[in-house]
Amino acid sequence: MAARPVIAVSAGFPAYGDYMGLAYARPLEAAGALPLQLPYLADAAAALDVADGVLLGFGSDIDPARYGGAPHPAMTPHSARRDAFELELARAALDAGLPVLGICRGMQLLNVLRGGTLLGDASPHPGGDWDRWELVREAVLAETTAPEHPGHPLRVQPGSRLAAAVGADETWVNSYHHQAIDRLGAGVVPVAWADDGVVEALELAGDAWVLGVQWELQESWKDDERMLAVFEAFVSATARRRARPAAA
Repeated sequence: MAARPVIAVSAGFPAYGDYMGLAYARPLEAAGALPLQLPYLADAAAALDVADGVLLGFGSDIDPARYGGAPHPAMTPHSARRDAFELELARAALDAGLPVLGICRGMQLLNVLRGGTLLGDASPHPGGDWDRWELVREAVLAETTAPEHPGHPLRVQPGSRLAAAVGADETWVNSYHHQAIDRLGAGVVPVAWADDGVVEALELAGDAWVLGVQWELQESWKDDERMLAVFEAFVSATARRRARPAAA
């Protein structure tokens, strides 16, 4: 039996209880991977010795100082340790050509890594219903039905990796964020948008499989099989990389 691809998951350590132990493990397992949650390693690149791909998860805001921005009244507390670790991890993964999937904050981090900037508050874009988000997390832990997610329509760029995965040029996604993409970084290609123009997904130019999505993909796969297909496309890319012969 072939070994499952190993996905290094970086999602920080927010006060979300056991939710963080379930959020990414379940969809990655369903897609055929073995997820391993990372601590803040002193040498972030060392994780790539065992990983076939990297998932950058949601969480608190990236410090605006990382992209030359100013503090915003709507921003959440941020973690200097997480910012530093994930920027190093993402840079090492991209340099090594590993497949990378960024979710929410993870998508924003990819843009910041490439020299892009973020909006401190994307209002009136729908999202940031943190009371409802708390109910969603509670429902996951209690294994009960989650409340309806706030969300919006999504327009997807034909021919993109995202379009290939979801099999559609339009869909609906949840929305729990207030930071959003402002100026695009070098080689960052937007591939999905909300009706108000907010960038909801991006890819990086090049041969490596890299995709960032703004919505909470770890929730949307539960009731939309097209979203599970995004995880499956990511895991498939890591499996192809694992199958390559080692360099002599």
